[in-house]
Amino acid sequence: MTDHGANDEREAMIAEGRGRALEPREADELALLADLLADPSTWAEPRAGLEDEIVDSIATAPTVRAPRVRTWRFAAAAAAVAAVAAISVGLVGTLASTNPEFDAKLSATALAPAARASAAITHNDAGFRVSLDAYGLPQLDAGEYYQAWLKNAKGISVPIGTFSSSDDRVALWSGVSPAAFPTITVTREKADNDQASSGLVVLAGNVRSR
Repeated sequence: MTDHGANDEREAMIAEGRGRALEPREADELALLADLLADPSTWAEPRAGLEDEIVDSIATAPTVRAPRVRTWRFAAAAAAVAAVAAISVGLVGTLASTNPEFDAKLSATALAPAARASAAITHNDAGFRVSLDAYGLPQLDAGEYYQAWLKNAKGISVPIGTFSSSDDRVALWSGVSPAAFPTITVTREKADNDQASSGLVVLAGNVRSR
């Protein structure tokens, strides 16, 4: 039997991440998945020669009923493995995002006096993931966007991504280390085929190691 208390906790975590309660159908599917994952037979190591026996039985079976049952059981087991892998990846990503290696507080400039922002930066094999949480940025005109940068002591700036508003948290990426490029800025840009910074800085701050 499935631990219903654990199921309730899982449903609450998923609902919180989605910003709403689970629908009845979704809750039922989650419970079925939990039962499947809890079944020891799902994870049992198949004995040697089982694959050949299944292929032979499908080839010689007088009806398709038995193969369908076997196919469903193997598909269900595969789905369970995929679900566990997805959950594991999600948990790893969540844990990484809660333990940033760098962070920053960004202050407003005269171009956006009501704005403010914070950034949390984590390192993985792809580079540095910058989670920017900004508030109060002015609404953009048509053809405009915000761009974030990391800058070093020599004034060299590296673009780390673009976004269109401060209505939600923004995921940015850097190929350079914040340790070497410790200043983070956000500028207001136009889609004018000019890749250089406009110089219209709306937010700026220093990155610190945690």
